[in-house]
Amino acid sequence: MAALTATFTAGQSLPPHRVRAHNGSEASENKIHDDAVARQYGFAGGLVPGVTDYAYMTRPLIEALGLEWLEHGRLSARFLKPIYEGDDVTVETKVTSISASGVAFDVTAFNSAGEPCAGLAGVYRVDQPDDLEWIAGFLD
Repeated sequence: MAALTATFTAGQSLPPHRVRAHNGSEASENKIHDDAVARQYGFAGGLVPGVTDYAYMTRPLIEALGLEWLEHGRLSARFLKPIYEGDDVTVETKVTSISASGVAFDVTAFNSAGEPCAGLAGVYRVDQPDDLEWIAGFLD
């Protein structure tokens, strides 16, 4: 795994991921995903679920790290603006720091207008401690 972290450099950008957003939850019990209900609350339409946004943002990490990411990765998510059905989403990922113990990433999803809508702070750890206190140093 140490060799894997050596393939990254601080400041490096991973290839962007582009996807047309899809709201697969329009009929769910959570009506904020329904166009008519979301519009009643001032949104442009039904919100694409956060779990879907999250999946879009993890794609570059999975492509760069493969299954290792699933075993050694940790993420903290923030959702800033809704992503709507049909938005052309661009996910940009940057390596923010590298240490002997891992690699930190900053991931941002932009909507069709180029506005940041969601982000992830991610850490890939070479060794996986039992507690999560180690993540604080990467996410500050």
